[in-house]
Amino acid sequence: HRPALTDLEEARALLARSDATPGQPTTKVALRFLALTAARPGEVGGLRWDELQDLEGRAPTWLIPRERMKMAREHAVPLSRQAVECLLAIRRLTGRGRLAFPNLRSVRSPMSENAMGYFLIRLGYRGRHVPHGWRATFSTVMNERFPGDRAVIDLMLAHSPKDRIEAAYNRAERMPRRRELAQAWADLLLFGAVPAEALLEGPRKAPQRRHGDEE
Repeated sequence: HRPALTDLEEARALLARSDATPGQPTTKVALRFLALTAARPGEVGGLRWDELQDLEGRAPTWLIPRERMKMAREHAVPLSRQAVECLLAIRRLTGRGRLAFPNLRSVRSPMSENAMGYFLIRLGYRGRHVPHGWRATFSTVMNERFPGDRAVIDLMLAHSPKDRIEAAYNRAERMPRRRELAQAWADLLLFGAVPAEALLEGPRKAPQRRHGDEE
């Protein structure tokens, strides 16, 4: 029931506005990475570098431990090329610490959902889209384009099947197809977008208005 954009063009426009708006690089990269992985905001905020496997290899994967998952079981997230680019970019800023996206006030604490949420509000999306909404965006867009992959898409979202038959089916990792869909989603969402490294550049805060300045 959280606010979410469900139109691909609107989702692209949101990220384009995020890319062009002054802000903290960690917040902007985290928001893009969140959109690409369709993970939960708390999972992204708490991402540790040691949870990543084969990051610069042929099968990059984010392995989220069970204690950080809502359903209390380990979850593997196949990473698209663009998601890897986000991590390699932000590693330049946070790679010496334990967390990929630390809190701005304490590198030992994870980024809060509020950091991304407030940024979305500043972008003009109050009541229209929240960080958790990327899961609904991903689900809607991908189910429309790949209706035969509904079970695989649910698996990517770490949804718990409602019946035993489907639960037994979803025990299969289906990783090759999940990796294909993750890349297809990334290509759709970031079509024409600037590289992740560009998010590290530019002003980090909006300029302060002075008395008498024009809008």
